[in-house]
Amino acid sequence: MTRQDPYLSIVTVSRNDDHGGNLIQRMQLFLDSLYDQCTRYQIDTELIIIEWNPPADKKSLYDALKWPQGCRYVTTRIVTVPPDIHNRFRHADQLPVFQMIGKNVGIRRARGNFILATNIDILFSEELMQYLALKNLEEGHHYRVDRIDVAPHVLHEYGETTPLASCRKNRIRINKQFGTYDYRNFMDSVPIFFRHHRDYVFRVKIEQDHGYPLIHSNACGDFTLMAKKNWMDLRGYPELQMYSFHIDSLLLVLAYHLGIREVYLKPPCEIYHIEHSSGSGWTPGTGEKKLWERLDTKGISYLVWDDLMRYSSELRETGDPGKTTIGNNDPDWGLQRFQLPEVVVGVPTSSSA
Repeated sequence: MTRQDPYLSIVTVSRNDDHGGNLIQRMQLFLDSLYDQCTRYQIDTELIIIEWNPPADKKSLYDALKWPQGCRYVTTRIVTVPPDIHNRFRHADQLPVFQMIGKNVGIRRARGNFILATNIDILFSEELMQYLALKNLEEGHHYRVDRIDVAPHVLHEYGETTPLASCRKNRIRINKQFGTYDYRNFMDSVPIFFRHHRDYVFRVKIEQDHGYPLIHSNACGDFTLMAKKNWMDLRGYPELQMYSFHIDSLLLVLAYHLGIREVYLKPPCEIYHIEHSSGSGWTPGTGEKKLWERLDTKGISYLVWDDLMRYSSELRETGDPGKTTIGNNDPDWGLQRFQLPEVVVGVPTSSSA
């Protein structure tokens, strides 16, 4: 591998603020697992971590994490968006991270032929990594998988088994194309196929009424993969200065209308998401309610389902993101005009065939 042309760039955003609880521990597991899999399956990979608005009283991510040594297949780049840039955005005093703008920072600077946008509390199934190792990804497509939410005690209790094996045994819910289903609820876990078919019928009606395409946008912020050219054509995620909910879905709606077709990788190609504390991000039920209450109390903007429907309807009518209510990113998206500090970890010493 060379630093200039890895096959895959993986982009994520974080800061050392313990968001969601046990953040460094969750991130360490993400790192260790990714490095191990890329090595075993020989996937030339560039991991780009955007350290957004790092807290002045905490260690940097570089200093807080333990970096795997001697991996010839992975180079990690830590790109920092400093507080003075963060403070230029609306709600900067209430939102410590603008996640999708941060991902755009990484996407814009990525060198890989294909770019995967994900998060720091995600593990990839062995079957998914085996698929990526085939190097059969194609331009003009975006790739999606189901997300499995797992109990947070997998951080501590996998013992003699592997973290991935522990994830498979500690499933909480599954986020599929047309709905989310809880394994702990008998009425959800047993008839998932039938409930998913019912939700499909509901989504068909939404497509007919509003133009929202039959895409797998459920939990898409944790796994959206496509060619670098396609990310550039889309100009990344819409750079809305608000809480990040639904912004990931807007990207896939736009991709659909620009002719970038979805490829759904079926289970066991899947990802595992380590559950975080209730209200720190979106989770069904009480976590969702706590999140909206917190955002409303602080006066922080966020998108709702009706915004997605309006955006879809406008795109169906015009096919032009520049004519929608939400609009389109300017040419400097991803903070392109800024020279941002960067630390490179683990530059490979030799090329991998």
